[in-house]
Amino acid sequence: MSAIFSLALSAFLATTATASARTAPAMAQSGEAVGTNFAILVGFPSAEQAPDRATLLVPGTVIPLAAEGGVPGDILRRQIIEKSLSFTQAADKLWGTFRLDPNRRRQMGRFEQAVPGITLDLPAIEDAGVRLTATLVRASEQTAVYRIQFRQGDKSLADSTVTVARGGRAVVGGMNGPAAPYIFVLVEPDMPGAGSHDAIRSQKVPGITQPEIVQKVAPNYPEEAKKDKIQGIVVLDLVVELDGKVSNIRALQDPDSRLTAAAIEAVRQWQFLPARNKDGKPVRVLTTLTITFALK
Repeated sequence: MSAIFSLALSAFLATTATASARTAPAMAQSGEAVGTNFAILVGFPSAEQAPDRATLLVPGTVIPLAAEGGVPGDILRRQIIEKSLSFTQAADKLWGTFRLDPNRRRQMGRFEQAVPGITLDLPAIEDAGVRLTATLVRASEQTAVYRIQFRQGDKSLADSTVTVARGGRAVVGGMNGPAAPYIFVLVEPDMPGAGSHDAIRSQKVPGITQPEIVQKVAPNYPEEAKKDKIQGIVVLDLVVELDGKVSNIRALQDPDSRLTAAAIEAVRQWQFLPARNKDGKPVRVLTTLTITFALK
């Protein structure tokens, strides 16, 4: 039983972190970027659920994960608490609500610095022909407003606007067809001053070298996860600091909360030679790691 890890460089980022920018609708406002994690989940009805009994999900529906009610401040606090739960727990809640097959879950993720007025292409659901885009409309210290669009060719399947607490989580979902019956877009904006806004993607800036790993700590495969025969790939986005230490770790792909916790605990202890600019000076960079937990 092993955990395999690798530093994802240009090949990974070329497929999972390249966004195309376009001018957004006039309602978008100028302002600072908001670090935002986007995750796309695709689910399928369970075998026990008759096709005509599938839970209807209108495309573009904003799905509440936190309890409703109370004053606005309480709702924001509950959203932030909800985000502190494992990504897997939130996904499990969706799967339980819509009675989806727990063994059929497709997941894609991307972290972006969302700039007001710029539309980002999110990971596509290729076999379904569904294109997803996100636009940051405006942001304050407390909330961020996004426009989430679902498109299939020239046809608009859904066009929704969702307000998310900074540090919280919101879900926009919809149904499409056999290749992707249920689609969920999870939107998670950073809290103000999260600390990674001045780090750059070294792959996107000419003259910036890649950080090099000089010390690895292998993740411990959690015994309970082994007993439950849990395996999967954890994808982490992180900052390599000027001194080569790691900070601002976030999970882009979380197959199981136990595996993700083990991966993060190990990666916190990694040491890098920092990236450098063309003048040879160390610079803070964002990069991605993939850690595979595989049973043998």
